[in-house]
Amino acid sequence: MLQPPADCLDEILQYLHDDAGALYSCLLVNRLWCERVVPILWCNPWQNRQLLIDRTPWPAIVRTLLSCLTKESNQILLKNGIEISQQISRPPLFNYIEYCQYLSPTVIDCMKRELVNDDNNNGLPKAYRENLVEQEFYKLFMARTCLKHLVLPRIPLSYCPGAEICLEKLRELRCHTDRSPELFYGLAQMSRNLLRISIYPCDRDNEGLIALIKLQKGLKSLVMESSEDHISSCPRMGQALSTQAHSLTHIKFRQSMCIAPTVLSKFINLRILQIDISTEIINKEQLTFTSIPKLEILDIFHDETTPFNIYISFIENIPPKFQRIYWNLICPPSCSAEIRRYIKALSLSHATLKFITLWWDEDCVEDLYGLIKSCHQLEAIRICSPRDDIHVMYNDGQSIREMDDALLLKGNQMFELLKNAAPKNLNILNLHIKWAFNSMELQNFLESWVGKKKISIYLPDESKLVLKCDMIFRRYHEKGILKDFQYIDALDSVDSLRDLWNF
Repeated sequence: MLQPPADCLDEILQYLHDDAGALYSCLLVNRLWCERVVPILWCNPWQNRQLLIDRTPWPAIVRTLLSCLTKESNQILLKNGIEISQQISRPPLFNYIEYCQYLSPTVIDCMKRELVNDDNNNGLPKAYRENLVEQEFYKLFMARTCLKHLVLPRIPLSYCPGAEICLEKLRELRCHTDRSPELFYGLAQMSRNLLRISIYPCDRDNEGLIALIKLQKGLKSLVMESSEDHISSCPRMGQALSTQAHSLTHIKFRQSMCIAPTVLSKFINLRILQIDISTEIINKEQLTFTSIPKLEILDIFHDETTPFNIYISFIENIPPKFQRIYWNLICPPSCSAEIRRYIKALSLSHATLKFITLWWDEDCVEDLYGLIKSCHQLEAIRICSPRDDIHVMYNDGQSIREMDDALLLKGNQMFELLKNAAPKNLNILNLHIKWAFNSMELQNFLESWVGKKKISIYLPDESKLVLKCDMIFRRYHEKGILKDFQYIDALDSVDSLRDLWNF
């Protein structure tokens, strides 16, 4: 068999890093393939979440990890009533630990479940034996590998031999503000090249975490997630983040915006701001005079307390270089004047916009047409209705409920506008609307897309009750005009689009 060069094989196999099944098949080709596949599989062997739910594969992983333990660790465990020799049949073929770049307490907890049972023949408490297993395995990882991704554990890693080298090149940290400050102080001595920090829960200032943030050389991404329905306030953490203003390009808030809106103005290189909160923003009026000079992506997944006009002011303050503005569960526009003001603010970014969320209003049709027509780079449109009392309906002889001609006219107007104004690059259309349109207009719109880039259409979940609409989508999917069609409540829940929101 013709053998590809080793470096070419490495590059090919990297494309399969998310396909464990294919990689396992590649293991069996020959020795060279096996040597190239093992490091990829063991980079993050527990990335399959099913491993954490279905414990069936874990004994094999446990046996492999046990075979990597030092004699000293084996003796310590044995002395404390944890027998492992029966689970090891032979020495490891590879230094598997060396390849691991991801480590989480969840993994260690699974190890404890496999090794520590309720038997107490030696009189030692179960919690003591579990702590011992945890200690020895963290020592193993600290001594043998260089981690890139870590979920901060309960034990201080700085005391483990080799931790300084293991954690020196750490790139991503997941932690929470309830951890002891000393854990962060110890980590700050070793890890100063973090690119991403995810904090959950992020409910209060933590002096150790504050010190860790200040000591980073170039933090790029930050996720701050508060406990559910908890209004968090972390003013000192906000001050610490200002030391990373030169490098931060992405911030996401979940459940609560735990730093003051005015702090956002300090992030001069921030490109992506994502807000997914269920609590009220403290001093939300500050957004009206907050400016982020390089912001390109604004995702409002959830914020039902901040008035729409405040966000309009926020958008107006930002230099016009937006690429995406996405809204989901929010306070919608209250009148045509707000929609017209919003369209005017977006029009300044017409040369760069690729994804926009719009609200349909009969009095603003010309404004909507002008905006869409001018956005030549537009790839995705989400169209919403500001009215909650209009339900999605289709006129195919039998309607979900009675509807009048005015509603039907709006739906037909919308399709007509898109046929005439939408650019050829458009490939995602999300009609999060509550109005009516007939099947003929839908078919005419899809026919107008012949010769253009394949388009994906996403409708409200309630519209899947209409069989006629479903049949139309299937037909145009078979023709190769429609790439995808689904019935969804939120565009950010579509699996195939998940990469849009992840940074």
